[in-house]
Amino acid sequence: MSEREGVLARAPLIYALSVIRFAPILKLPKLIPDIQHTIRQSLPGFFQMVKGVPPGVMHSGEPNSWAFLNRDADYACVLAMDHMILQSTNYLHFDNHLALFRECIEALVGQAGALDITAIGMRYVDKIEPAEGETLADYLPEAMLPLKCDELAAHGKVPKEQLGISTTTYHLDPEYLHIRCWRQTGMWIPEDLVEPAMVFEIAKQSRNSSKHGAPLQGAFVPVSENGALLDTDAHWPLQLAERLGTEEICTRLDGLHKTANFAFRTVAKDHAFEVWGKAK
Repeated sequence: MSEREGVLARAPLIYALSVIRFAPILKLPKLIPDIQHTIRQSLPGFFQMVKGVPPGVMHSGEPNSWAFLNRDADYACVLAMDHMILQSTNYLHFDNHLALFRECIEALVGQAGALDITAIGMRYVDKIEPAEGETLADYLPEAMLPLKCDELAAHGKVPKEQLGISTTTYHLDPEYLHIRCWRQTGMWIPEDLVEPAMVFEIAKQSRNSSKHGAPLQGAFVPVSENGALLDTDAHWPLQLAERLGTEEICTRLDGLHKTANFAFRTVAKDHAFEVWGKAK
């Protein structure tokens, strides 16, 4: 049995996201300068965004979300009228992530007052790329992979590649656990995460453009035809908005992290942990 605990030397994690959703704060645009001033020591970078328009693109609409980035541009807090996201492309330890999450919530609550929470979530995306001579079946259970249909060959319809999304949902009452396997060549992040994750792409491009002659390099490397994204999503929806304090929110997020982490370490096969646990 492979070691499944602790930090993996070759962890496949490429993206982590925490989110809280709350009753809308209509006054939020006026509070942004004070919120930014409170968290700027940790997150000095700043973008203003309009839904549907990529960050950094000129537009005439009023911003309806704001992104605050750390100095390395691998951590970002995205704040909108009805939700707050803390996301990272360089996540290592949940305790550090939670500390920054708490700091962002406290900055928001300090200006806007108590939050009426409608949902809390913790989500991890791992990029699994089998080595030469390996397949995804060496890393993940067959049930999570696109179904094989040998009968198609008998009708002369042999697929060039197997594409698809496998989703399993567990209702753990009151939370939900969604485990998805996205197999699509060229995909860099799950489709519903493109908008928040685009902040990292814009930040990366901005840095690359300042280095004359440097090749453009994105924040994410697309999945190869042999690879897949493992998407582990623990989510707690509330039927009615509930006013929760900062520590109550953080405690709930910690529980969701434990659920998602347990799922990841249970789903992947022994071979996967043998590979991911090897020293670099």
